[in-house]
Amino acid sequence: MGIPKLGFLSQETSATNGGDTLLARWYERLRDIVLRSPEPASRAYRYMSRLIEREFVRRGGDGACLAFSSTDSDKVSTDALLLLAYCLRSELDSRVLLMDARLKDQAEGITGRLGLVDSPGFAEILRDGCGGLEDLIQATSVAGVEVLPAGDPRGTNSTPMDRKKLRELLDAAKARYDHVLVQVGSPMRDTRALMAAAEAEAVFLLAEENRTFVTTLDECRKVLIDNGVSDVRVVVTGARP
Repeated sequence: MGIPKLGFLSQETSATNGGDTLLARWYERLRDIVLRSPEPASRAYRYMSRLIEREFVRRGGDGACLAFSSTDSDKVSTDALLLLAYCLRSELDSRVLLMDARLKDQAEGITGRLGLVDSPGFAEILRDGCGGLEDLIQATSVAGVEVLPAGDPRGTNSTPMDRKKLRELLDAAKARYDHVLVQVGSPMRDTRALMAAAEAEAVFLLAEENRTFVTTLDECRKVLIDNGVSDVRVVVTGARP
């Protein structure tokens, strides 16, 4: 599955403007891309949302949980996830949760892009359990799309991910949302990403056209499969300018 040209989302937004302003700018930028621009990436992500609807149907009332990882930079998966979440909502009227399940480099991912670096989230649930999940979920400027930030990773850097608490979190999220899109870091940089990836129905491994080395992609894919990920799908994105 190839998704062309993600360069239109590569511009970084300063975190000094506050979370509300960042969320509003994200929404305005996506709306402009999807509704007004002839850029083919918007059509590609609309099509991708339809493929997801067809291949990952709700089972027993639970939504689909899909993980996304970039072999090169979390900025790549951030771009993809934001646009896909918007298209899942606009195309399918889906309730979407963006979950930042990375325990390092928060500024590079969804958490940093939306100005939520100081907000509690995923890391706190791993420590304390998901009893307060609803209080940690943040609204976005797109109705029906919400986000669970990465949270404060202090105290988790040297400890393994708690599989039981992770499963409880994902089960609670799937019961509430049609699609749970989980951002995980590259397993080549942080092996704790493997556990979160293995709990998803599928992992979308994002590679940049003309930038990602095939050897890196193959190695990352092998690591995922060797650690229990049964469904790995490679998505080739357009190179950022």
